[in-house]
Amino acid sequence: MRLRPSSLKTSFARYVTPSPQSTATMPTCGPCKASFLHFRPFPVTIFTAFLYLALFIPLLIIHYVPPAPPPNASLKESIGVDLEDSWRTLAAITKKYHPYNSRANDHVKSFLVDKINQIIEKNGNNKTEVIEDTYVNVLYTGRASVKIYFESLNVIVKVQGSGGFEGVIGDVLVNAHYDSVSTAPGATDDGVAVVTVLGLIDYFTQPQNTPRRDMYFLLNNGEEDYLNGAMAFTEHPLAKNCRIFLNLEGAGAGGRATLFRSTDAEVTKFFKRAKYPFGSSLSGDAFKKGFIRSQTDYIIFDGELGMRGLDLAFWHPRARYHTQWDSMAFTSINSLWHMFETSLSSLVGMAQDGSYTFIEGSGRKHTGVWFDMFGRGFAIFDIADTFIWSMCLLTITPFFIFGLFYLLAKADKLYLLASSPKSNGPLPPKLELAGCKGFWRPFVAILFSTSAVVSTALLIAKANPMIMYSSQEAVWVCLISSWIITSWFSLKVANWWRPSATARTWSIGWISFIAWILLVFNAVAEDRLDVGGMYFTIFYYMATALALVFSLFDLFFLPPTSHIYDSISHVDPFEDDDRRSLIAPSVDQTNTLSPDEEEPETPNEHTSLLRDSSNLGRGRHIGRRPNSHGSLSIGAASSLPTIENNEDDEPSCSSSTLCASRQYPGEQYWSRYALRYSWILQAIVLIPVPVIITAQIAFIVGTSIAQTGADGNNPVTGYILYSILTVLVLLPLQPFLHRWTRHVPIFLFFVFAGTFLYLLLAFPFSWNNPLKVYFAQTVDLKTGENKVHLVGVSKYIKNIVEENIPSAWAPGADLQCQDDPLRLGLQRCSWPGKMPNVVPGSEWKKWASVNATYLDEKAGLNRAKIEVRAQNTRACRVNFDQATAKWVKSVDIFDPTGKGKTVKHKNEKKDAAGFVQQIRLWSRDWERGWDVVVQYEKPKGAEGGPVGFVECLWSDANNGAIKALEEVKSFLPQWAVVSKLEDGLVIGEIPFAIEEPKKI
Repeated sequence: MRLRPSSLKTSFARYVTPSPQSTATMPTCGPCKASFLHFRPFPVTIFTAFLYLALFIPLLIIHYVPPAPPPNASLKESIGVDLEDSWRTLAAITKKYHPYNSRANDHVKSFLVDKINQIIEKNGNNKTEVIEDTYVNVLYTGRASVKIYFESLNVIVKVQGSGGFEGVIGDVLVNAHYDSVSTAPGATDDGVAVVTVLGLIDYFTQPQNTPRRDMYFLLNNGEEDYLNGAMAFTEHPLAKNCRIFLNLEGAGAGGRATLFRSTDAEVTKFFKRAKYPFGSSLSGDAFKKGFIRSQTDYIIFDGELGMRGLDLAFWHPRARYHTQWDSMAFTSINSLWHMFETSLSSLVGMAQDGSYTFIEGSGRKHTGVWFDMFGRGFAIFDIADTFIWSMCLLTITPFFIFGLFYLLAKADKLYLLASSPKSNGPLPPKLELAGCKGFWRPFVAILFSTSAVVSTALLIAKANPMIMYSSQEAVWVCLISSWIITSWFSLKVANWWRPSATARTWSIGWISFIAWILLVFNAVAEDRLDVGGMYFTIFYYMATALALVFSLFDLFFLPPTSHIYDSISHVDPFEDDDRRSLIAPSVDQTNTLSPDEEEPETPNEHTSLLRDSSNLGRGRHIGRRPNSHGSLSIGAASSLPTIENNEDDEPSCSSSTLCASRQYPGEQYWSRYALRYSWILQAIVLIPVPVIITAQIAFIVGTSIAQTGADGNNPVTGYILYSILTVLVLLPLQPFLHRWTRHVPIFLFFVFAGTFLYLLLAFPFSWNNPLKVYFAQTVDLKTGENKVHLVGVSKYIKNIVEENIPSAWAPGADLQCQDDPLRLGLQRCSWPGKMPNVVPGSEWKKWASVNATYLDEKAGLNRAKIEVRAQNTRACRVNFDQATAKWVKSVDIFDPTGKGKTVKHKNEKKDAAGFVQQIRLWSRDWERGWDVVVQYEKPKGAEGGPVGFVECLWSDANNGAIKALEEVKSFLPQWAVVSKLEDGLVIGEIPFAIEEPKKI
């Protein structure tokens, strides 16, 4: 049947009413240039890109640059402390390496005692007491089957407070260690902390700054050797008075001092007083769960004494840590000022606190969740509060969002789930709204971009795993570029194929859902593991949920879906110019075709009721097929083409009102009624908070793990963390990426290509970020055989030795490289080296001696004495071989001069191993030695007593006596640096066996 145009005109008359403006010719316009703040490519690109830069730049500056101190004259006037004098003091104590087992250590101790006395005399404080602890000896269990004997050389300064309390409330302890490792001057580990303590003593001994609580300033000696100095303090009578502590440490070589960890939220609140706070509770959780294996004196005060306090430390760069470059040349007075200012601010709060919160047995102790805000503010919460907060967000927020969906559905404005509205007439039955279009594209884009980032990171880890050691910034740039390029391309293709006005809302919804999942993990960690390091998920979800709420509020400003068809301004389709669209009007609503575009043939029964799409307009969607149900679409998913301008064609419009009512090219017709500026509010809500919180964590984590590969850690773990944090930082950008112009992604493509090639091919070390290798030398004091050992990353250590160390080239050097038993993941290369001269004027046979004698049998246990004597050292070790070590049940150590006796640690617990395999011996006096009495129980049928060997240690590298070390330092390539492998640089070995008397 042939439907005549006249009948069509009659049947449409009551449903299609000409608009009053349809008779006038109106200008055609695309997206208006004048509407700068509309959701258009140029303003979206500029606004979001600059928003990220405005957040990243300050975070990077805060991360890397410590604050500058006020003028020194101003400091002397305001707080009475001379910062420049502290800097000069740092120079004095870092002239030489000064480990516990060195003569330089004694000189540093004497210098510090004299300096303290000068400060007290200057301030005229006769109530301050200086105590040199030379009488506490402690014997305690280290790790399983290891006993440690240590004699204290600590310095304690007691500053008497004004008091006035009813009962005992506890005193304040400030701790730093004045020993360094044997291969470093110790400027930041722990020299800056030591001079900070001197400055604090200076402040609190001034009459106008008298503290309310008594304060103890502990300069302990022996931290680098198993935290021995702090452990010795636990046996000092004054230790029982202390309830609050501040530990000052250095695990890097400069920068800002960060709050490593704290015992609880209540004591962490004192840190809030600092003008430049810096840190995140994530680092404390990493210590708590064993992800960071190194330790500080914090664990002694917390674990052994049950005190409550803070651990403040330098933390990067790790490449200089424990090396000769931990010197004043690589730190600054700014770093000194930052540690001093944060310490002083916290201690003023502690010292003047009059509460009974910190008395022993007080129940007011809660795990803290804390972080700084741009290095100027500090947030602190109880983990119980954050858990309640998390649960409320997890439950209430989704109900609120579902409530908004319900209200939108009741108001007939739920465009997100609407496909087409109902109409009152028989034709057309439906009009497509395509609200669900765009639902899956954010998820697919996140999947693709995340896969691209992870694949890029793993490829770098496979080809050049150590490159993050020196180029972590390049890794960040490469991964960020990869994510943006992939995500932008995925969204742009989807938007070109099926444009949708709901793309931004669906993207925000997906990000909010991902944040909700992360918040679930955070709630579980808070409840089950008592860790709050995922605190960022709380703020992340709050921001994304709020942005989603604002996106849903946008829909309330739209007309009901049932009114969309009636709101379209129609024209009579059978006026003289019948070349208009029959049913689907153009988005211009007034466009006409030129006369030369007439139909080439007369319509017949085979002619479609709808005009040939080949002659309709200049839009991107020319030639689209009708949808499956035969409905007529408006916009992006239209089954008919619309007459619209290309999105790149933005002419100036004569009518700003008309331009303001335009929808974006190709998107649904109803989007012209949406708010034009709401995207700015959504961006401001969605981007800053998640980026600030997450980027801060990313920088801290990234810097912390970048150089741990030299310690034997698997670099792949670092790259995975980099990838995860990259995605989290950039996710808030995704709802706006489909509107970005191509210019930034093209630029980032070249950035990605350049950084990716660099990361694959560049050498991973430099003089500024040198590879750390570990030195030790063993000497057999029976045969004179010596071996030099250098331990490092297996890919490089053998070449370093073969190509750079002359003694390894010598004929018969017999270089051997194998996996190191002490540092897992690294390789040890050993070769005969130059004999050291650690005991001047004495041949190597007389450096040390050991005499093992059987004593008697008591209560079924045999007793034997091992006499250890050594020259020019105050450190030795007694080792039992693996078989006979299980016989040894207990140990006592005596001073051979008869002046002292072993004091067993008061909190000593029975060794879980049930035997003793190694005894570490430390003496405050030189060349005195030890008498070790052991009790052992032999199995039936065993003959003889325990056997083993004694190792005596020499750690003084200041006088050039360790020639092999000097050779390594001289001939290492400029991109490598040496550190110590063990307690001693030179280890002399002597075997022993306990001979039992023959039974008659």
